[in-house]
Amino acid sequence: MATTNILQYLETTGKSVTTGADVQLGTNPLNRKQEETFLTETAITAGQLVAVDVTAARMTLDPTGGNSSVTVITADFNAVGTVQKIVVGVAAQAVTGTATSPQPIRVVVRGPATASNLATVGCAVGDPLVLDTAGAAGACMVNTAANIGHVVCYAMETVAAAGPVKVYVLGCGI
Repeated sequence: MATTNILQYLETTGKSVTTGADVQLGTNPLNRKQEETFLTETAITAGQLVAVDVTAARMTLDPTGGNSSVTVITADFNAVGTVQKIVVGVAAQAVTGTATSPQPIRVVVRGPATASNLATVGCAVGDPLVLDTAGAAGACMVNTAANIGHVVCYAMETVAAAGPVKVYVLGCGI
């Protein structure tokens, strides 16, 4: 369910179409954030890393992978059954869907976001972050030589302990 942003507006003010007055837009037009809408058949919390749903049941329904590419699930390096490691971004909202009633969910696929759970004990600005290999579903951790993984995002702030962290999502392949 891809969206396209063709125009890039690089001003922090604009004109009201009704009054012609200047309107403050803030920095949002400049932040390069890109969100995509996916479907989910599970509960996802805002800030969790999400991955395409490649569970056996999903791939049996559509062996081409097309259905999996539009459906996301909480990313989980150590999930029972099919591991969910194909991270596409950070959930921008909390949503609960079911198999009979899949729900749309916005996912930050590129740009600034808040990851709800940094599993490692702190990080510094610029640290590369990967899906938590220790098993916390939807969590990220600092990439080290001991757990080399695919970098999903970079830390935009220094935090001293595990918990929420502002990140810049790389937009790998989306």
